[in-house]
Amino acid sequence: MLLQDFRREFVRPPNPSAQHLRCFAHFETDIAEILPHLNAVLKGHQLSQQPPMLTVKLRKGDQARLITIYPHEIAINIVKDQQEAGEILEWLRQVINDTWERRQEIQPRFDVPARPRILDILRLLPRSNCGQCGLPACMVFAAQVSEGLKSPAACPPLEEQNRQKLTDYLANF
Repeated sequence: MLLQDFRREFVRPPNPSAQHLRCFAHFETDIAEILPHLNAVLKGHQLSQQPPMLTVKLRKGDQARLITIYPHEIAINIVKDQQEAGEILEWLRQVINDTWERRQEIQPRFDVPARPRILDILRLLPRSNCGQCGLPACMVFAAQVSEGLKSPAACPPLEEQNRQKLTDYLANF
């Protein structure tokens, strides 16, 4: 077992009206060696060797959380409360330990996976800028889909055929 326990720290973001917390989990064990393996397992969005860190997106409902894993710390950008942070951290502990146990079977990835192209997404959208998705323009919606912040289901006027094409396209990433 690589990661056994960590000390949690919660902070409020600088915005005084923010209703969420940021969570940091500190631990003694150095997990830098496993980051490229986690990049393969979690399909990370940014792996850095200097300083060593892996940033991934975790989707919970309609909201995406950025999680950055450092050699001695995990940072989660948005959690609603300490219970949600505990659930995410427990899931990460299991993934980290499972990846450590299976590291001989996992091909480490040092690259960053390609992202869906915004213009490819935009071509499938209605391009009516209707705002039904809650955003001011289809281009903004396409950018958020590319980042994994919105799903095709969030566009009500999207025709079913194009919704399926977009879903299939996004599955490649």
